[in-house]
Amino acid sequence: MEVYSAMAISTCPKCPSTAFETKEASPNNSNFRLMFVQCAACGAVVGVMDFYNIGGMLQTLAKKLGVGSIS
Repeated sequence: MEVYSAMAISTCPKCPSTAFETKEASPNNSNFRLMFVQCAACGAVVGVMDFYNIGGMLQTLAKKLGVGSIS
């Protein structure tokens, strides 16, 4: 059984780059802004995230309402 000591390095599916960035986007016919995770070299999109940090917003709201924290 082989044991690997290092984690795999994420690589762009389109080019050999290992550098990624987030970029705000408003897709056509969308009511929401999104954050695209894309290759910093060629711009290939590899993931999409909510524009807002929903978990952080819920935590702040729960605290203001006095209902405890969200884990």
